[in-house]
Amino acid sequence: MEINRMKVFAIGTAAFLAAGGCARVPERAASAALDELMPVPVKVEAREGCADAAAIGKVKVVKAAVPGARAETADEAYILEVAPSGVTITAPTARAEIWARVTLEQLTRLAGGKAPCCRITDWPRFKWRGFMHDSGRNFLEVEHVKGIIDAMSRCKMNLFHWHFTEYYGWRLESKKYPELQKDSTFYLRYIGQYYTQQEFKDVVDYAYARGVTVMPEFDIPGHALAFRRAFGYQTMRDEGVREKLCDLVDELCALAPKEKLPFIHLGSDEARLPEEKVPPQWLGPIVDRVHAAGRTVVGWTPGELAGLTDRGPTVGMRWGRPKSTGNVGVIPFFDASGMYLDSLDPFEIPAVATYRRICPWDESEGERLGAITCAWHDDFAGTGVRTIGNQAIMPALVLFGDAYWRGRDEEQPGRNGRRLPAIDDPRFAKIGDIERRTAAQRDRVWNDSPYPFQFLRQSDMRWRVSLADGTLLAKDVAQATMFLWQNALAGVEGGKLSVECGNLTSNRTGTAILETWIKAPEAVDCGAWIGFTDYTRDHGRAYSAPTPGVGQWNRFDATVEINGRKVPPPKWRKPGQQAGGNVTYLLYVHELDEIAFEDEEYYMRAPTPIHLEKGWNHVKLTIPMKKRAGGHAPWVGTFIPLLGTTEHPREVPGLEYSSEPK
Repeated sequence: MEINRMKVFAIGTAAFLAAGGCARVPERAASAALDELMPVPVKVEAREGCADAAAIGKVKVVKAAVPGARAETADEAYILEVAPSGVTITAPTARAEIWARVTLEQLTRLAGGKAPCCRITDWPRFKWRGFMHDSGRNFLEVEHVKGIIDAMSRCKMNLFHWHFTEYYGWRLESKKYPELQKDSTFYLRYIGQYYTQQEFKDVVDYAYARGVTVMPEFDIPGHALAFRRAFGYQTMRDEGVREKLCDLVDELCALAPKEKLPFIHLGSDEARLPEEKVPPQWLGPIVDRVHAAGRTVVGWTPGELAGLTDRGPTVGMRWGRPKSTGNVGVIPFFDASGMYLDSLDPFEIPAVATYRRICPWDESEGERLGAITCAWHDDFAGTGVRTIGNQAIMPALVLFGDAYWRGRDEEQPGRNGRRLPAIDDPRFAKIGDIERRTAAQRDRVWNDSPYPFQFLRQSDMRWRVSLADGTLLAKDVAQATMFLWQNALAGVEGGKLSVECGNLTSNRTGTAILETWIKAPEAVDCGAWIGFTDYTRDHGRAYSAPTPGVGQWNRFDATVEINGRKVPPPKWRKPGQQAGGNVTYLLYVHELDEIAFEDEEYYMRAPTPIHLEKGWNHVKLTIPMKKRAGGHAPWVGTFIPLLGTTEHPREVPGLEYSSEPK
């Protein structure tokens, strides 16, 4: 997945109009743009007429509170009024004004260079709306860090969690302890690559100007191999460890004023190895140092903050199971559970963002700060655009940005909200609205993005799932990717199960048949995303099946047929990559995690060419499932037609789907 010319997103209506606006967008009713905004505003009032480019450039800003705004987020509330004579923004703060301008830019892009006259009154449901990038494991160049921040701002996400430290390196420069930047400190990946203090300060200022707060993380006492390597410490209990960490916190806080850098994340989770074990309240002096600098401590919960939360302002970042507080007491918290991109297929992201309740715990309303989605990339992800593209970060920002702005208050169906409801469930209609809006965003707001936007509407699909002997398991399944292991056909619980199939999955054997019938208005040559094994889970090469050999879709002889003709698999770049039995575990690192994925996932490679005839076409995926010692059986099926490229896909217009034979 390569993009030749990188550019940082230019946020701003004036720059967009000066570049010619949406010259590539077909003429359409400007008023339709009001129903395609994301995040969806609280209140939209359409008015007669449109504002042209000259009027859009005349923006009057009134600094005032927004009547009726939610108290917890009133500082981000705004009113945007668009008239033929100009634009008026009412906003109490600079950040609220930024969000109003983001909405104006969206309207202008969605409407093709003009803006429908309207009055929009808006504020967020949650105060913290975050995205985390793990630059400790996978270093991301500064221009791409800024690109992510630009994208966050477009989605009204306001917290960039920057995970700096890992086994692989301590990736923020220290002038007091230059040992942290020696090549010998780094481990396996991106040797010698880190952010200078000046680069960090530039990013903090860049983000602040776009309504985004940077929250840096020094992950301690676990995940601190690089720190120990720098100084030769054997354990995190060694004399001098905490003193150096206190110095590093002081140095970090000195890089930006507390108004721009109010939160310092101290990690504190997963201190599992003997050398990482520390006594209770070991973090105390370091926590005190953060508070002395006038900052709020943030830590993973469950973690090592137990007994320390009364020493000053503290926020918990919950990554554990729902209802787990990590034994730190009731403190303000935000939700980081179940929204990791490294555990989601791109087609699961819309389901989670649509149906998963935010902050699904029982504490008082005031303690629920918001939520965050995280891009861990536990495996080696490569560099640059690939680091962003191999977990579908851009569509995730759009979808989770909407979820965190307007909230999701009801419980999700199925396992962690990863499956769509049954098509006769009243909740099913929600996904259609969100897909429609996201497709409009993809085509008109993000059409100049330098990053991949791997999103296609899937809820029109209708699959039937059966066994090789003809036993029907489910029908009318409306999801392009189905995960057929875990918890009795985890990917198809949204369908209508007609038999008990627990033995099928617990034994991890058998053959699944996925079928759909697609009606095309005309014969069409197009592409398709097709996949059978999801490798990009945590330590995917270690625990998933080997990559396919030459002439295989997967190592278990899966096949794809359209109208009885087999579809040939891709020419793999790394055919037959073996997981193998002779492996070396280094901390939580598997040797195969150091081989970057290139084309193994359908959303990393060019679409497979397919031909659909006029009328009904029969698509059949045959997926054998075999037991494999030490790992998950790869019983997964993905198929969806598309036009365009993997980086910029589009739906094939006019297709109809049925799960009944035609």
